[in-house]
Amino acid sequence: MTGTDPAYPAHRGDENDDDLGMDLVDAVSTDAESPARRPLKKWMFVVAALAVIVIGLVAGLVNLIPTNYVSKVERASDQVVAQADLEGGGHAVLKTSAKADAGMIELTGLPAIDPTEDYVVWLIEASTDRPTLLATIAPSDKPVKEGFNGVDKLASVMVSVEPGDGSSTAPSTEPLAVLDLPEAK
Repeated sequence: MTGTDPAYPAHRGDENDDDLGMDLVDAVSTDAESPARRPLKKWMFVVAALAVIVIGLVAGLVNLIPTNYVSKVERASDQVVAQADLEGGGHAVLKTSAKADAGMIELTGLPAIDPTEDYVVWLIEASTDRPTLLATIAPSDKPVKEGFNGVDKLASVMVSVEPGDGSSTAPSTEPLAVLDLPEAK
């Protein structure tokens, strides 16, 4: 191709005919030295957002699933036991585990009481002697097991009979049994 080809009229006698494309080659060669930054694709943001959501959901569900303290204590190798007969009938077994930081109370043979009343299990804090409601239990021939955690902060577990309407925020009657937390092994 000479600069006078009638098929390509734009290149007739152009002074840059000898240098065609060399400035383009120079531009490409200098750009190749520094890597080009590619824009992030939208799908990358979507994948990252989905990953964050999935991780959040899993963490949330794990925290919502209640811990089975009864099975933790029953499997513990450092299990310590205290027992007591309930006044008026029935039996209570308190098991604790320092390693699991958990405890459980098992009530058996609870006699029938007034239908407007329930058996109530209270956890008594060591530092304040403040009672905290653990469970409200209806009389039953079947053993009842209730688990709890934080044994290092507790002094004892108490069983009492309270009004069945749930109005009791603290024991209102004489306890049927008070089981002191046994010393850890």
